[in-house]
Amino acid sequence: MAIRPICDLCGEELNEYGAILLSPPDDSGSVKKYHICKKCYEKIKPKNRKDGE
Repeated sequence: MAIRPICDLCGEELNEYGAILLSPPDDSGSVKKYHICKKCYEKIKPKNRKDGE
C-alpha cells in the first residue's frame, strides 16, 4: 500500500505528486516539511519568477 500525504493547506489527500515546502530553520537548525497539492501550489507560487530560475 502506497503512502499518500495530505495537503497541509487544504487537507485533501495528494493523488499525484505536488510540492514540498520547507520552513526556515529554528534556533536548533530544525526545519518543518509541508506537503502541498498542485492546486494549492498554484495559489502560493512566486508570481515574478520563471520556472527554473
